[in-house]
Order: sequence, then C-alpha cells, then structure tokens
Amino acid sequence: MMILPEFDLLRPRSVDEAVAAARRTSGAFDYLGGGTDLLCNYKWGINANPTVISLRHIGELNERQGGSLGGGLTLAELEADEDFLHDFPAFRRTLARLASPLIRQTGTLAGNILVDTRCIWLNQSAFARRALGNCLKADGPECRVVKGSTDRCYANYSGDMAPVFMVYGAEIRLAGPDGERTLPLTEFFSLDGRTRNVKAPEEIVVALDLPGDARTLRASYQKFRVREAWDFPELAVAASARMDGDRIEELSLVASAVASIPLWMDEIAAKYVGRTLDDETIDAVAGDMFKASRPVRATLLPPGYRKHMVRVMTTRALREIRGDAVPVPAAAM
Repeated sequence: MMILPEFDLLRPRSVDEAVAAARRTSGAFDYLGGGTDLLCNYKWGINANPTVISLRHIGELNERQGGSLGGGLTLAELEADEDFLHDFPAFRRTLARLASPLIRQTGTLAGNILVDTRCIWLNQSAFARRALGNCLKADGPECRVVKGSTDRCYANYSGDMAPVFMVYGAEIRLAGPDGERTLPLTEFFSLDGRTRNVKAPEEIVVALDLPGDARTLRASYQKFRVREAWDFPELAVAASARMDGDRIEELSLVASAVASIPLWMDEIAAKYVGRTLDDETIDAVAGDMFKASRPVRATLLPPGYRKHMVRVMTTRALREIRGDAVPVPAAAM
C-alpha cells in the first residue's frame, strides 16, 4: 500500500533557518519543494528519512527578476508567465509536456532540476524490490541495470527543465552552511545515479539565472515518452543556436534521459560552429549524437530504440531552430 511513513515536518521561513535545521539532523533529512516526486518515493519506501524540511514558506525562493528564477517557483507559475515565455520560448513546449497540469501546480523549478534518477528496478514497491533483489541505490550491493557495478548507479536522469536551461547557458545558485555559490548548470551534475549532482546535502537551490544574451538564442526541446501525457521522458534532446543568417555562430546540445545526468555534448556542438544549418549539417549532428548516446536498460523501452530516437529528436530540434515545421510527436506504444 502507498502509505506515507512517519516523519517530522519542519517549516522554516528563511534559507538560513532551513540550512540550520538541516545541519541539526546529521544528514537524515530531505528538503521538500512540491513533493510530487519525493513523497511518491516515500510511499514506495525508497530512501525515506525521519525529517522533512519544507521550503514552501520561504519567500526568497519564489522571486523572479528578469532571467533570474527562484527555485521555489511552481512550474504552473512559469507556464503562466507570458513575459518569461516570450523571452525564452522553448520553455513553452517544455512546460506544456511536463508531467500533468495538476503536478505542475505543485511541482517546483528546483524540484524538477533535482528530480531523482529513475529505473525499472528502483521505482517499484518495497515488496517488488525485495522480490527482485534490492539495488545499489536502495539497500542492495550492486546496480541491477548494469550488473556487477558496485560503485556506480545507472538510473536515468528524468527532469525536463535542466536540459533547456543548460542550452540557454544558465547558472545555478546554491546556498548552504558556507554561504552562497554559483556555477554553470553544465557543471552541476555528477555521473552517478546516487549522488546525481555536486550539491552538498544541506545546500538549497536558490535560483536559476539566465544570461541576458540568452534571449537571442533559438532553442528547442524534443521529448519522447511512452504516453503523451504525464510520463517521464524515455529520452529527450535540447538544442540552441545563435545564428548569422543560416550560419551557426554558436551551438549547444544536450541528450537527456539516456544516462544518469543530462549529457552536455559540447565537443559535438563545437564541430559545427561556422557551418550552414542545412540538411547535411543536421544529419551529421544527429548522427554524432546517435553515436555518442549509450543508453542502458533502465526504462521501459529497449536501449537500441532509445538510441535511434536520439537521432530523430536531434533532427527535429535542429529543424525547429532552422524554422521548419516540426511534426507532433507520436506515442511510442
């Protein structure tokens, strides 16, 4: 049965108060934003902690100034912000296909950036996990996706917002016991399904900051999932380009939901700067993205099929950037 375990719920009113409360728990806590992912994991008995610290009542996490977005803003608030969507139009499609309208009413920006990695072994009931054998991420000796791996979890990153923020050049602002720090979002993630990122446990995502010149980028987010409602991505591709006519001045590429982090494909992107964004270039970029993607059996669909769809989604993203009409994605099954 999906019943929440007992835990102490704290409701701090400031970032400093939240960080202080986290330090008192000696690591046995979770921060709670919208709770749309965390509380489901608790109901499944996945890595629950005795203390939950709600961030819902911290006003400074809900601020927005220009391209600076507080981590506590709900996805629905961003979806309704026409100024934001006008400046960064790729988020309109991203948000419209993220989870469901009900989840977007509660889920937060920071929560989606920090969403837990997922796999077909981990995201089951405690009863099913005991029957199948516990995994490295939850009480087991090895990863069940890549058997024999005792030091790395291969569960897949499944957030939608991070890939788009990455290709727009965003920075992430963190606050913790040692004060505030900022780093590029491309340097935030850590290639292990357990650690997931470089955020210290007590740190809080205060904001995502978009650079002023991000408004001049053309960007696209192409997501593939089993059902065309609610589902996490089976794979996704985000791309952005700064164009001089039909010539690429700057290119950014991310392949997501094919590894434990959204993969920043900077070496591939650099090869095509200065090229004309014609069909030949698009096919070449898509081919390179296909070759560089190595999904494992962490989701419902076979790795080979997901790898093939990286090529398809890269092609669609670059064609949308070029100004072509992009077909409405069909469900996988």
